[in-house]
Parts: sequence; C-alpha cells; structure tokens
Amino acid sequence: MAEHRLNVVVLAAGQGTRMRSRLPKVLHPLCGRSSLGHVLAAADALKPARTVVVLASDTLEQVRQHFGPRYNYVVQRERLGTGHAVLQAHPLLGLLPGDVLVLYGDTPLLRAETARALVEARRAQNASLALLSFRADPPTGYGRVLRDVAGNVLALVEERNATPEQRAITEANSGVMCFDGPWLWRHVHDIPLNTVKGEYYLTDLVSMAVAERGPGAVLALPAADAREAWGINDRAQLAAAEAVIHERIIADLFQAGVSITDPATTYVDADVVVGADTSLLPGTLLQGTTRIGSGCEIGPHTTIRNSTVGDGARVRYAVVEHATVQTGEDIGPFVHRTE
Repeated sequence: MAEHRLNVVVLAAGQGTRMRSRLPKVLHPLCGRSSLGHVLAAADALKPARTVVVLASDTLEQVRQHFGPRYNYVVQRERLGTGHAVLQAHPLLGLLPGDVLVLYGDTPLLRAETARALVEARRAQNASLALLSFRADPPTGYGRVLRDVAGNVLALVEERNATPEQRAITEANSGVMCFDGPWLWRHVHDIPLNTVKGEYYLTDLVSMAVAERGPGAVLALPAADAREAWGINDRAQLAAAEAVIHERIIADLFQAGVSITDPATTYVDADVVVGADTSLLPGTLLQGTTRIGSGCEIGPHTTIRNSTVGDGARVRYAVVEHATVQTGEDIGPFVHRTE
C-alpha cells in the first residue's frame, strides 16, 4: 500500500579529511564491506522503493563505480549542511508517497532492525518525524534531546548552544531520522540558515514540527545499543567500528552452528557464508565472497579469499584464492591454490 512505501536518503557527501586518504571516507572497508556498503545493506533489508545516495561531486564517480546502477545518485555541489543535502533528493522523491528514512554513509553500525523499528514507530504514532536517539555519559559532541515532564520531545539542542543543565542530559541525537514524506518535502525548504555555520540543519525540523503540531509531533526512539550511532571520522574510529562488526559476525556464526576455537584470531568478512558444523581454528581468515560448506575444518593459519569450499573439506595451513575446494577434499599444509 502507498502509505507503507519507504524511500531512503543516504547522506554521504562529507569530506572525510581526517581519514588522510585519497579514498572517499565512505568507501573505507570494515570486514570486507565499505562503510557505505554496510549502511546500504541495512537499507536494502527494509526493501525501500527507492534509495538515493547524496554525494560530493569529487566522489560521485568512485562511489557509482563501486556500487553500480542499483542506487540513485545525486550531487550536493556545496556542503551547506544536512538540510541542504536532503533537499538534493527532492527531485527524485518529492512526488512519491510514503516515509523518507535519512541515513548516513559513515555510520556503518546501524542495524536494519533498528531502522525498521524507527519507521514502524513513526507510523504507529503518526508523528511528523521520528529520530533515533542513544544514551551516552557524557554524549560529547552530540546534540541533546529535550523532553517535557511527560516525556514528549520538544527540541534538539546542539552541544555548543546547550546550557550546563542541557549538557548534563545523556540522551543524544544520532542524526538518523524517519519522516512522513509529504510533511518533509513541504518543510525542508523552510529550514532557516544557521548564520554561524552558514548551513541548513535537518535537525531544525524537530522544533518546526513541535511548533506546528505540538506534543507528539516528534518521536525519539532510544537505540538498544548506543554503538549504532557511532560515526567514523578517522582511522581509529574505523578500527573501533570494525571491531564491533567482527564481534557481531562471530556471534552470528555461533548462532548458525559454527564452532570457532579462538574468536580473537578468527576474521570473517561480512559477505562470507559458513555452513553448520564447520570448525574455524585459530588464525583463520575468510574474505570476500567466500562460501564454506557444512562439516568443514578450516585452519589453523589459513586464508581463503573469494573461494568456494565444499562440504566436509579440510583446509589447513593454506592460502586459497579465487578457487574451489571440492567436497571432502583435504588440502594443506603449505599449499597456495588459485584458479
């Protein structure tokens, strides 16, 4: 039904200067998948009607080549803030019905189920918008969520503008928002220019919605895991986020019936598939689009990249790249197989 249609806007036009890299910040990899790739995977899980990625002109071609024609790309030619960035998607989405979910290309820890809960909460309460908040003490650098005594969201206040009492608030804004689409496109043009920064902030829509509709116009949904709000601005933050994704992948493999002797020395990329009753021994590295069958023994000290391993195979002290290990085959030690 039209009212349940979802469109996604991913903001990915940030400069990323602190990465000290020629590679766009959103293309830096975490567990074999780029930061933007993790965000788009979460968006894809929601089955949106259309996904628009907002990019800077100098990163457009690199990102388009990385992901291909599956998504829609628009350029934010001047970096004039998040409100201005979302406005660039208006020509593609402004006439379409349904919700608009705004995500960020440098927040790869957001889970699809969290984004889905945000969309469903906005719909259930018929709010103009719902934002994902998180708890942190202290939430340094983030805007605070202001609520009334009944718990209704009143506004967001940026840290630099907050009073000492407001800075003590531990509920912060992640930036992820879900809007009633028609409401968003009617009001995004009215976001005022912040004269200090010379930018248009999407967060100003919170106070605009409350002024228009009163309590209940805006919903803040706290994330169950505050790490989902983490943004990546430098390589240290990239490594910290990758550690979280590694932790999640290992937990998912355990749930799928995979044995892992030493999770700390076992690395599995996000797009790898491992069958049940397979054992991963210390020093195992599974990369790319590798597929491991069931009942296998992989490792110790084995790297398998973009390869297929059949059921019941054993691969130890070996490197396998772009190759196939047959069902029941035993290879190693000290073998390098490529095809």
